This record gives sequence, structure tokens and C-alpha cells, in this order.
Amino acid sequence: MALDDGRDGLLPLGDVRGGDAAAYRDGYARVMREIGWARAHGFVPTERELVLALNHAGRVYATVRGGKFVGGQHPEWVHGRMDALRALLRNGIGALPGAGSADRDTN
Repeated sequence: MALDDGRDGLLPLGDVRGGDAAAYRDGYARVMREIGWARAHGFVPTERELVLALNHAGRVYATVRGGKFVGGQHPEWVHGRMDALRALLRNGIGALPGAGSADRDTN
């Protein structure tokens, strides 16, 4: 269920502290790199796959933020990953953030 304010209710968007900005950018960039590679090889994730990835990242973020060790990633790295997945969902399936509407896959 989407909220009118564009947030999923889990985390404030863009709430990154100064020391964690590099980890956040790395997490965000990793998702965009993975999506770019997948699209270059003919795969466009479905909305369901993106939502499942976002939900999984949210559970991991809550666990890591609570102090448990999960995969060696900084909590803000996971936060960046979640924001990238949100951006992909917001822009539509197959679209990268900043891409024009002509680039969207409407099939």
C-alpha cells in the first residue's frame, strides 16, 4: 500500500549522517550498477521483484541497525540500497532514476 507522501513508513528518506555518507552512496551505486548490468543483458526486474528486494533490505537494515552483524555491511550501505530500490519503483519498471519517460518499458 503506497502512502501519499512517497514514503514507505520505514525510514526517513535521505536521513544520512556525515560520516556514513560514503557507505550510503556505495549502497545506492551498487543497486544502480546491478540494475544497469541486468538491463544490458536483457533482464528488466518486475515490480514484484523490486518490492521483495526492498522488503528484504528493510528487514536487514532493521537487524543491522539493532546491532547484529549481517554480511559485514554498514547500516547506511543498506539504507542507500533501500533508497535506490525506492527510486526504481517510483520511476516505474525498467526506468533508471533521471531517465526520461520515453525510456520506460511499458510492456
